[in-house]
Amino acid sequence: MVLTQKIGVLVRMQRIELIFIGGFLAHFGIMYPGFMCYDAVNQILEAREGVYSDWHPPLMALIWRVTDNIVPGPAGMLFLQLGLVWTGAYLTFQAFFKPYGGKALAPLLGAILFLPPLFGISGAILKDMLMWGALFSAFGIAGHIRNHDEQTPRIAFLLLALIVLVLWLAILIRHNALFATIPILSFALYRLYPKNSLFGLVRAAVPGAALTLILFVATGAINNRLADRHTYPWVANASFDIAGVIKRLEDKGRQQAIFDQLAGSLNSTGSVEPLLKAYTPMYWREVFRTKPPTLQLPTNSMESQIHGFESLSDQQRQTLHTLWIHTLLAEPVLWVRHRLAVSKYVLGLVPDNSWSPVIMAKDFPSDLEQVYGSHPQTTKLQEWLEAGMSKYVEYWFFQPWPYFVLTICLFFAAAFRGVTVNIEVICLTSSAILHEFGLMLAAPSPDFRYSHYMVFCSLLSLLLLARPWLAKAK
Repeated sequence: MVLTQKIGVLVRMQRIELIFIGGFLAHFGIMYPGFMCYDAVNQILEAREGVYSDWHPPLMALIWRVTDNIVPGPAGMLFLQLGLVWTGAYLTFQAFFKPYGGKALAPLLGAILFLPPLFGISGAILKDMLMWGALFSAFGIAGHIRNHDEQTPRIAFLLLALIVLVLWLAILIRHNALFATIPILSFALYRLYPKNSLFGLVRAAVPGAALTLILFVATGAINNRLADRHTYPWVANASFDIAGVIKRLEDKGRQQAIFDQLAGSLNSTGSVEPLLKAYTPMYWREVFRTKPPTLQLPTNSMESQIHGFESLSDQQRQTLHTLWIHTLLAEPVLWVRHRLAVSKYVLGLVPDNSWSPVIMAKDFPSDLEQVYGSHPQTTKLQEWLEAGMSKYVEYWFFQPWPYFVLTICLFFAAAFRGVTVNIEVICLTSSAILHEFGLMLAAPSPDFRYSHYMVFCSLLSLLLLARPWLAKAK
């Protein structure tokens, strides 16, 4: 009888493992070998050249250099980013779903990853996808930290060290992962020293935020060392913010005066009027596309080899940085209005302006093909999936805002149930909300991929909160 029970447990365990292994293989097989957009092609070209810029995370290009030598093209990176995602799914199931019964919950957790708003860009080789996998894996690992009665301190601290490394990978790959990292690291610390009180949460959040900030500062130093070309991508954000303030100023003289300082720091001249006509909170580059030209991007700044703003002198960059800070401090209300206008685009509240919720074969930049080389032909299945999902990209379920509203509602639903009840939901929704607020502060365009992590967190949090009812209905 005991042997029969043990065999039954083993069979059930194998079924659970098969669900996640099968889900990963299906996901990888459908998306193989991975899809390349402009960002991806630029990064693999740097990987092959062995000379890295900091316009994109140099660590990702460095990793890609290794995988490209093993499996040329995007397949190695696709394996890595989907491997992290499905590892996170398995660890999350074991930590947070298994106690409720895995018969129905394991397939549901796997099915989330195939929902169109998540699945549509999951095969694109992007830093956003790699960040998603790292954050998801760290969340799953955090769920395996137990108190000292159930787990030795050594194991708990080893798990915490692993979480820190995986979260550091997320920040190294995507600097704004800083915001999403704080709740996950705080959650891990809370599980290390659990205390059923609000003070316990605060006690974990303070060192969690401090350690995350240390990782962020270290990331800047490492990226600076890894980069052979320094492109100063912050110049784009500074120019965008200053232009947004200029647009909202009522004093024409101040508009021209601030514009003159902005233009001077960017090797440009002219009148502010073309900038006022060209500015849109949708995209930072529009302020550089004025006709006749006023602000101008440096030559070849965004081509196959990204040079960004490296042609600016140290003095020009210092002048621009000072102007940026002074403008925001002098006109904080106008800056907030600018960022709120940008946020409407980021959340998809402006009709038909959420960029690329499906990134598959059609996004390959054909003008870079002679530099990159020929890319694989799409399969019939990939073409069918792309065509099918693309029909619905303007519908509400492909817009970030419903998921943002859902995430906020789930946060309060979990918080009102008590400090320790559904603490993992509080962690996950906090991570998503902070990540989205980070985009509202700094996003340069309304790319759907920026909000992809938040969309995922909202759906996973909903499933986590519904565990008791789903387990009863199994």
